[in-house]
Amino acid sequence: MSEKLPPPAGRCTRCGAITRDRDRLLRRCGRLIGYRPCKGVFLGRLAERKWDECDLCHATGREVAGARCKQCGGDGWMEAGR
Repeated sequence: MSEKLPPPAGRCTRCGAITRDRDRLLRRCGRLIGYRPCKGVFLGRLAERKWDECDLCHATGREVAGARCKQCGGDGWMEAGR
């Protein structure tokens, strides 16, 4: 079984991408959407209470067959209240 992923540190304001790197907070996302970089900014979501462990993959990002988890998109965590 895969190890659990740590909770994300932030989420992009535009595309919803997550980052676990605290140094990227308040910086531009830049994730490619089509052929253009995302213009969103990573905002901090540091408190673990803002994140729920994915029920399907149990914070590993992988389903039983080893494929990327469909429920959380492979992040292992989902923002609380979503």
